[in-house]
Amino acid sequence: MNQSEMQRLIKIEDRIYQLAQEDGLDFCDIEFDIIPDQKMLEIMSYRFPGNISNWKYGRDYERLRTFQEKISYNLPYEVVINSSPSRAYLMKNNTFAIQVLTMAHVVGHVAFFTMNKHFQRTKRDIINYMSQASKRFNKYERLYGIDEVERTIDAGHAIQFHCNPFDIETEDEKRERIFEQMKIKKHVRSTAEFADLTSVDDFDKNKEEDIALQNQKIWRELKERTPVEPTEDLLRYIIDKSKVLDDWQKDILEVLRQEGEYFWPQMRTPYMNEGFATLTHERIMKKLFDEDLLTMSEHAQYNYSNSLVKAMNPKSMNPYLVGSKIWENVVDRWDKGRYGLEYDNCDNQKEKEEWDDKSMKGREKMLEIIRSHTDWFFMQNFLTPELINDLQLYIYVKQDGLFTEDWVITKQESKKIAKMIIMSFAHSSIPTVEINNGNFKDKGFLFLEHKWSGVGLEPKYCTETMKHIFNLWGSSIFIKTKQNKKDIIYELKKKEKK
Repeated sequence: MNQSEMQRLIKIEDRIYQLAQEDGLDFCDIEFDIIPDQKMLEIMSYRFPGNISNWKYGRDYERLRTFQEKISYNLPYEVVINSSPSRAYLMKNNTFAIQVLTMAHVVGHVAFFTMNKHFQRTKRDIINYMSQASKRFNKYERLYGIDEVERTIDAGHAIQFHCNPFDIETEDEKRERIFEQMKIKKHVRSTAEFADLTSVDDFDKNKEEDIALQNQKIWRELKERTPVEPTEDLLRYIIDKSKVLDDWQKDILEVLRQEGEYFWPQMRTPYMNEGFATLTHERIMKKLFDEDLLTMSEHAQYNYSNSLVKAMNPKSMNPYLVGSKIWENVVDRWDKGRYGLEYDNCDNQKEKEEWDDKSMKGREKMLEIIRSHTDWFFMQNFLTPELINDLQLYIYVKQDGLFTEDWVITKQESKKIAKMIIMSFAHSSIPTVEINNGNFKDKGFLFLEHKWSGVGLEPKYCTETMKHIFNLWGSSIFIKTKQNKKDIIYELKKKEKK
């Protein structure tokens, strides 16, 4: 990109921001970097520039590099990091029209990060935080050996997404809260039939003494309970309670926990996020072309690239396509008033098809949804049977012909397909596992429970993850789950010394 194009791009960047603000979007400052293919591969593989080192990142880099060189030369147009200011990395070999498309797309992402409540606790200095951690981890490798450091990182990575960024209470705060709740429950006067025949004098005589004794008993019970209530934050509990971890290992695990919390909202909103960013860049690009800030030849480049971004694939759901179509449907319905009891109860099909109360509340509704939803709620509330049909979100099977390979739709009802899709978003492909007891059988064993929702744990992944947890905990591990709707317990016991 020459100097003239760079000046033109800076001018268009300012206009992109103006158009986004006119659309009611709220977003923080953005810094763009234009980088070569090699650097893009590194950032994609390592998650952040200057991230900690680990063998998995090197593996991912080699996989991406081989794929680019041998199979496909296409790389993502951008990578966005939700920091303050937000950082966006653009491909150096993008055409001018694609750079503009990408910048408009990035503004959509950053606006989503800024407005959605699930991103409000994101660590905004994440790049510097991980860069500083990398320096400390390199020191640990020299002091304790690379194998020990990698072993701890592997264990942390295995459970780093089992977290809950919204659980900000300390153990002491939880204990106090539960203590107050249990006191109220314990001391509420009976309202059972004939309770009024009980002697009030006898109750009042020993009331204060009885309550004090009962409260002491409740408090002792809570002091001995660990955790005080089931927790999904596996790393937080292990860091705080493990008796086998050194301080340097706890430092590593805390960094990985923070990284997991950074990615937590992104993993739960890809369809909303990518769909909204796609809708945003389409709206902005249309206005830029209308204002003649981009040429007709650049329009052709944009149309071609945008069609690739939103391409259908029978093997998987495209979040850019599915997300943007759901958003478009929401805007259209709320613009025309096609929601609520009156619309739902209308039995006249022609009247429904022509329904338009001119209320024009689509953008307002979209921004309201952005602030509060994750993909699960988004799909639950707005993935309609009509969208299933329009997007051809069916179950496909592959049929091999003599010279061709065809994908054929199976017989599936749209309502059943919608239910299957919604269920797949329930936990973002991460099973909900809680630590219920850190002193199981009074021997310091760790007892966890999988909150079963119709899908069991994959045995191989479960047992391998248990090994990582065992390395961090240093004692026997038990995980309760279901298999074929029956309770089962996976065990990994510590070998007794003879």
